[in-house]
Amino acid sequence: MYCHIDFSKKGLSIKMEEFAEISLRGRMAYVLCLFERLLIYYNCKKEDWSWILEKLWKYTYIKYFDDWIYEVAEFLPENILEDKPEDFEYITENEYMILKKLYCKNPTEINQMMSLIFDLGTMESYSTLLNNSPNTLLIIQEAIDILQMKGIEPVSSEHFRQYQYSECNGWGKKFDGRKLSEFL
Repeated sequence: MYCHIDFSKKGLSIKMEEFAEISLRGRMAYVLCLFERLLIYYNCKKEDWSWILEKLWKYTYIKYFDDWIYEVAEFLPENILEDKPEDFEYITENEYMILKKLYCKNPTEINQMMSLIFDLGTMESYSTLLNNSPNTLLIIQEAIDILQMKGIEPVSSEHFRQYQYSECNGWGKKFDGRKLSEFL
């Protein structure tokens, strides 16, 4: 069963069944666009976030998801704020200090969205996709809910329908999602 989220106040109605035929790469692109809208809402600086977004957008075109998972895991706010610089393989000490300073001043919604992005990217990573991956649809709903709580209109799913769930066993063909970015 799919959820229906009504944004009639904003003139936009998003139904989770609209995402059922969108690949996981396409779903990731959608959630990244939502994340960027949240960054814009909070007037986040492009120079602070562009290098992080570059890493997140790799999901749409990377060959091996494991590479994305290991790198992005280190960039998560909860890991940066809890661990020490020497605990990281992919982040330099300078990057760690920059991220720690950035994440300390983040509104909680930004940190929540980053966790949702990681969850979306890892949830089905070592399994066969079944039934259009309903758990990833729940993550999309959570991401939309975060925007809705702030009165931010989510992006339409229309542009993401071209990334078909029927391709590559649900993962979808690789594409450079950065072209969809409002932030880069």
